[in-house]
Amino acid sequence: MKFIVLPVGATRPAQGQNTIYLTKDNWNDYSFVTMFSMGVHDEAGVFHDIGRTKIGFVGQTESIATYMKLPDVFASLPDDFFSLGQGVDFYKRLRGLNKDLRLSVLKSLRDVVAAPEIIGSISGESVFSTSLLRYYSLSVVKGQFARVLVGKAELTDYSFTYARAETNDHGPISIDVDVTVDSKPNTNIHAVIGRNGVGKTTLLNGMIDAITGKSSIGGFRGKWGQPIESDYFSSLVSVSFSAFDPFDPPREQPDPAKGTCYFYIGLKDAKEEGRLRTVPELRVDCVKALISCFQDSAKTARWLSAIQKLGSDENFAFMKLEQLVSVYLGVRDGMSGSEQSDSESFKEAYLKKSLPYLSKMSSGHSIVLLTITRLVATVEEKTLVLLDEPESHLHPPLLAAFIRALADLLHDQNGIALIATHSPVVLQEVPKCCVWIIHRIGMDVITSRPKIETFAENVGVLTSEVFNLEVDQSGFHDLLAKSVLSGESYEEIVQSYHGQLGFEGKAILRALVARRDRGLEK
Repeated sequence: MKFIVLPVGATRPAQGQNTIYLTKDNWNDYSFVTMFSMGVHDEAGVFHDIGRTKIGFVGQTESIATYMKLPDVFASLPDDFFSLGQGVDFYKRLRGLNKDLRLSVLKSLRDVVAAPEIIGSISGESVFSTSLLRYYSLSVVKGQFARVLVGKAELTDYSFTYARAETNDHGPISIDVDVTVDSKPNTNIHAVIGRNGVGKTTLLNGMIDAITGKSSIGGFRGKWGQPIESDYFSSLVSVSFSAFDPFDPPREQPDPAKGTCYFYIGLKDAKEEGRLRTVPELRVDCVKALISCFQDSAKTARWLSAIQKLGSDENFAFMKLEQLVSVYLGVRDGMSGSEQSDSESFKEAYLKKSLPYLSKMSSGHSIVLLTITRLVATVEEKTLVLLDEPESHLHPPLLAAFIRALADLLHDQNGIALIATHSPVVLQEVPKCCVWIIHRIGMDVITSRPKIETFAENVGVLTSEVFNLEVDQSGFHDLLAKSVLSGESYEEIVQSYHGQLGFEGKAILRALVARRDRGLEK
């Protein structure tokens, strides 16, 4: 078996046997050039297009491209070299090779998925974290890539508990989260619901602190009660567009070599405490996320799928946001060959071309586009997404469409989300095994599961189930109760509303009048 290094754009030989071709690629990862396209002629002479891999070496600097250190023909990489396939498909295609050939290729390339023991000695190498791990975390390398390489399923179950001790303002709380692979409906989205002030946002903020290491008040434990490993979640994404939440998000941590990555989607400026970001700044965020998505064909497909789901809202569909892909390709094709699509000049050009789409969007549509785009850009295997009251800016149909798009993304990427909400529309989209109802009495916080199935249930039924007495004492219920106190008959009260009383209101009114006439309290 031999490796042959080919120039950029070279045509691979039509015939060969037990030969691996590494075609140079000038792709620049923040000045590191490590990319190769790999093809294989197997023992029978059949050609396999495997995909892209990145190769680095110990002590590599930005000024030295990997191919400058490789001979035109070699049998295996030296011991100070290492490689990582770029994407799960790379390892899927390797599975198509004969086992002996596959193992020989991986060993000769010193692939870190096949030989994870290499990682410990190279984790401090800048080329490893900056270039090889640019799009994939160590959790994905050790998890999804490794599973695919040995033929295992890509998706996994989750089972963990978050528990918080008593604080000066809140009592202790504990919630369990379980995700079952291939469940129907999917169990990748979980929800905590309750009235304002019960501590939903505080719960999410505590989770952020626990994962980012900011606080030790709360923590995560595995199925058997053991503390979870530091890389249990590859990344954490928090989404909150509340301007009044006193919680200040930590700075983003995008380097997978440093542990769990952290990304924030929202109004607050993580670099300047108390400052809210402007609309132009949020548009720049959106453009950066769009570019990140469109640089990768798989992410582009996931983004288009999400936009199609959101298109169930007619106004959203009318904006034809899928055309942003064509705009990106047009800008890219118009740039000089030496210009990278993540350069500042490219971002500025793409922002200018995208403004006709972005500037006409409502605040709700802008928020949902920014959110779903950044989620597609950042969510990978074992990502935990925390969303705080997404219904604050989305009307019910768009909210439901967003939850569906999010569910598909999480299932595709083996991620998980926890949503703090007071909207029964969210509950309609998840089964009751994924819902926690939170009640608060003074300092005490009480959690419970719904007594009824929530997925695809009527909003009114869900509202009654979750809020029960609160609903009875608020809104139109309160108005009807005051009408009953007037002493008028059922018919007289109905007439006083001039035909503007719905079926449910009439049913409630009849029950209230009957209780009054029997001398019972409301």
